[in-house]
Amino acid sequence: MDQSFQKQIKTLSFLLQFPDKHTLESLRTATTETEHVFAEPGRVHVRKFLQYLAETPNLAVQGAFCAAFDLNPDTCMNLTWHEYKDGAKRGPALARFARAFDDAGFAPVCRDLPDYLPMVLELMSQGTNGEFQWIVSDHRQTVKMLTERLRSMQSPYATIFQVLTELLEAVSNQYKKGA
Repeated sequence: MDQSFQKQIKTLSFLLQFPDKHTLESLRTATTETEHVFAEPGRVHVRKFLQYLAETPNLAVQGAFCAAFDLNPDTCMNLTWHEYKDGAKRGPALARFARAFDDAGFAPVCRDLPDYLPMVLELMSQGTNGEFQWIVSDHRQTVKMLTERLRSMQSPYATIFQVLTELLEAVSNQYKKGA
């Protein structure tokens, strides 16, 4: 994975974190730097999302986040939930993520499960040489499905998921060409 991909994935990780006061202030002051991490058409989507953040009161942004990801299991950001729910196969899938964090020397500071998308993106942003290709292969379709669900809900987060979907598709195609 090149540095451009790593910067984009890290930025998307930040954009998908819970929009607390500190996060929103950081995003509102760094809009130009944030959107310029992306090329077109991703930049258009990121700009639209940042404009939403700038024009929307904090409480409304937080409400939209909770409505999309915390109160609706169909759009939660725990990747393995969408394939396994709470079935027996979810444990090994979570363990694989936990091992990846351990192997990378990455100690998450929050109490989310290791398949929580913003944390997974942060992990991927640290990787090189396709070491996290399995994440793209195993979860690209889940991200695409989440994008469609968020779009149908008219969630402002659909734009960020669209950028992520396009980025994962591009990386998947690179992996296929390199294989």
